[in-house]
Amino acid sequence: PLTSVRNKGAFSDYLETIQGRVDQDEQFDFAIGVFDCNDLKRINDRYGHDKGDEYLKAASHLICKVFQHSPVFRIGGDEFAVVLENDDFQNMDDLIHEFEEKQKEICTAAESEWDEVRVAVGIAVYDPVHDGSVNDTARRADKLMYANKAEGKKTRTY
Repeated sequence: PLTSVRNKGAFSDYLETIQGRVDQDEQFDFAIGVFDCNDLKRINDRYGHDKGDEYLKAASHLICKVFQHSPVFRIGGDEFAVVLENDDFQNMDDLIHEFEEKQKEICTAAESEWDEVRVAVGIAVYDPVHDGSVNDTARRADKLMYANKAEGKKTRTY
């Protein structure tokens, strides 16, 4: 209810549906994006959970706004996932760029740390040659997100 997106159970159900389509040899392209809100614990510890909630809502809003034609799920306390198909899949590179630019705009305009949106992103395209299942694609997206998060920590200053 906090972020107004679907939950982890719905994400699992959605992946099962996609796996069914793959198992039926349906030909379609899709990608899975995993998003992790950086520094939520620090915001909660410094400013309180109400400010952390504001931060989560802002991140969810941005994800939903940019990937508006894709289902968005909250899969953990500070993690979200998106399944990109159709137009969002075709425009994936532009959407990733738009997401990064909007993050920068939000952070520049933010008056407080909890108003910022700093999100690590990993997006993996389903590859039937290398992915034994749709869950393998989700795991690759998760690994890419953690690599993005680690890279961001190298350049971040507080």
